[in-house]
Amino acid sequence: MESELGWEVNSLEMRRNGWNLSSQVRTVQEAINADRSYDVLMGSSFGGLAIANAVQGLSEDLRLVLLAPAFGVYDTLAKQIGDAELDAWKKDGHKTFIPPGWEEEVRIRWSFMEDASEASWPKVSHRTVILHGANDDVVPIENSRTAMRTSPIMELVEVDDGHRLAESLEFLQDVVAMVLD
Repeated sequence: MESELGWEVNSLEMRRNGWNLSSQVRTVQEAINADRSYDVLMGSSFGGLAIANAVQGLSEDLRLVLLAPAFGVYDTLAKQIGDAELDAWKKDGHKTFIPPGWEEEVRIRWSFMEDASEASWPKVSHRTVILHGANDDVVPIENSRTAMRTSPIMELVEVDDGHRLAESLEFLQDVVAMVLD
């Protein structure tokens, strides 16, 4: 975004405060509190979900662009791994995953799912555009469709792409323009 579009970008280290969603929300809140001059808050997958949760209750006129946000993460993960694995995760207190696009395993505590059960469907009250690939095999596009139906100030742009949206970067400038209008 910096090199191709000339935008000034503040890229957060989302795992700075930990792996669970509340830690990622805290990372976003710290960045917002440190500098309230953002034109647009943009995040992808868990970052998008963290942003949507972080801005709940803020009265500022914030503009959000969420790229394949991980709305419904609890239900999505529970369905993917099944009841037996979910129960084992809860009992053991942790589970090892290889996140999409990663090579190394990550050990995630059960508290991740406890956070996810509370924060999977944030109430979005700021102007928001979601860019989501119709062929996303990580976060079902139906989750973004469901979220969009809950807010009159949220729009969804569906593209023929997967979770990483690698073939849809050309749409970023237009999607950002949508929230700035």
